[in-house]
Order: sequence, then structure tokens, then C-alpha cells
Amino acid sequence: MPDKEEFLHEANVAILSTIDKKGRPHALPIWYLYEDGTFILSTGRGAQKHKNVEANPEISLTMDKRTLPYYAVMVRGTAEIGPPLTDEQRLRMANRYLGEDLGRRYYESTEGSDSITIRLKPAKTVVYEGRAGRTIK
Repeated sequence: MPDKEEFLHEANVAILSTIDKKGRPHALPIWYLYEDGTFILSTGRGAQKHKNVEANPEISLTMDKRTLPYYAVMVRGTAEIGPPLTDEQRLRMANRYLGEDLGRRYYESTEGSDSITIRLKPAKTVVYEGRAGRTIK
């Protein structure tokens, strides 16, 4: 099974789960940076996930491996809205998920967009090590 810290530093697409002001769940894929035990997400100012976190900052984030053997890290806690990613963070995130060439082009194409960050220092972490695909002894 993967080491949890190493896994969280990989370019896994996470699933962010929030609750809207009517109490309905909202879950979607999102990129993240993981720095010093904190998850840093970026979204457009006024996007649904931004509105949801402002209305209810209790969120969960799931990173999973969808090939055998299955593995997932699920975290939850109280999110904080923060300033946009720095230029260095934006480029690092784009390169992390898209590679250097496409990452640079994506970074340049999104320059000047109105965004915020959602920061999560987990209050609870659950690691799931699926049974399917593990070596049977």
C-alpha cells in the first residue's frame, strides 16, 4: 500500500464535497496542492464551491487510486477562504497535473482570472486500503 504522505503529494485529482445553503451535497473533482499538512484548492470567485464553503465551511476531500489495489485518503474539517494562489503556486499546480508544456500554456491562459483559495487543515483523516486486488496469503 502507498505511504499516505507520499500519496498526498502525488498529482491525484481529489473530490471536494460541500453542502449548499439548502443542505444539498455538491461533489466534484478538483486539483490541489498539499503543503505542510494543509490542502490548498483554487476556484473562481463566486463559483458554487466558493458559495457553499462560505455558507457552510465544513467540507470533505477524497483522494483515491482507482486501480488495484484500491487506496483512498479521506479528510474533513473546517475550510477557510483565502487569497488567490500566487503565480508560483498556479504554475506549480498546472505543471503538477498537466506536465510542463501544457501546464505552462494553461497557466498563461488563466492569468488574471478572479479566483480564491479554499484551505483545509484536516480535523479528521481516514485511510482506506481496499481488499480487492491485494495479495491473498
